[in-house]
Amino acid sequence: MSSEVKDLDRVCITFDIDWAPDDIIKYIVELLEEYQIKATFFATHKSTFLKSLDRKNYEVGLHPNFERCNDYDKAISDLKRIYPEAVGARAHGLVQSTRIYRLLIANGLKYDVTTYIPLRENLYPWVRLKKLVVIPSYLEDDSLFLSEHDFTLSELQIDKKGLKIYDFHPIHVFMNTQSIEHYKRYKPFYHEPDNLINYKGKGRGIQTLFTELLQLLQRKKMNTYTCEEICKEYLVQSGML
Repeated sequence: MSSEVKDLDRVCITFDIDWAPDDIIKYIVELLEEYQIKATFFATHKSTFLKSLDRKNYEVGLHPNFERCNDYDKAISDLKRIYPEAVGARAHGLVQSTRIYRLLIANGLKYDVTTYIPLRENLYPWVRLKKLVVIPSYLEDDSLFLSEHDFTLSELQIDKKGLKIYDFHPIHVFMNTQSIEHYKRYKPFYHEPDNLINYKGKGRGIQTLFTELLQLLQRKKMNTYTCEEICKEYLVQSGML
């Protein structure tokens, strides 16, 4: 592998949909459009709104749930039929195995973003089974609210060199989730946006941090990329495409 391939100093904003209703997904996209940010959405279910997104700025991948389905191939193929243009995946619960990699390849997927290596400098992709590009994630929003954090920009460590793929969940951005206790309080109303509003976190949380990240990216004029773009760039630089 050449040194150039390791120098993928890129920022990607991604989302694990986790069965969020379209109203909440739309709220996220409106924020992205305000700051002109590209993003990749990993879908758990059929969403009319996701299917309508402009492919120039937004990519839709798959977010199969292997924790509730022993038929891994069905979990992948059912979603692939809903989103036939999907070329990438991130497993719900970050479940991964060689068996799953083989099934992703068999279903026509080109990359996987399940591997989580938090806040590691100089991250870059690699290839498994000669066909699947593994793209590591840099930081997940639930890592912040599951432990004691101040939800400040410094915690995102965006100035580190290398690939930085941030993983957010629409529900946590919408609700400004502040702790696991907060999440448990509003979880019963997950699919009732009108009721959820009454439980939004006040003060600093995932929403305030996410918005500040978008503002920073715009202020610094930092380009953002979809995971599909990262996959293609890696394959070109490594001579595989």
